[in-house]
Amino acid sequence: MKKPKPLPTANHEWGFWGTSMQSGYDAPMAWDATSQFFAKEFSLTPEQTRDLLDARFGRHLADDLSFIEGGPTTPKAIIAHLKRRLADPKHRSWFARAVREAKSA
Repeated sequence: MKKPKPLPTANHEWGFWGTSMQSGYDAPMAWDATSQFFAKEFSLTPEQTRDLLDARFGRHLADDLSFIEGGPTTPKAIIAHLKRRLADPKHRSWFARAVREAKSA
């Protein structure tokens, strides 16, 4: 089964995309990797994934990528970071709360 392509951001100024741009990340690469991760891990539709990353959660998540040693320079580094965060109960709870909000919108 083919994975659906992530939808483009609807929030170029803020959210994950805008924060990635302001932080000097490769926003298209980071957006695609993060979108695919959340869609897969939380069974989100492309629309729910876009809405999640375009919201305040996305802005904070992009800030969190700064904790990747060497920076968020590859999809592999981003996915590994997100998997580590998901394994941590505090971060898992944060992810789950934001996902619930995205699914209920």
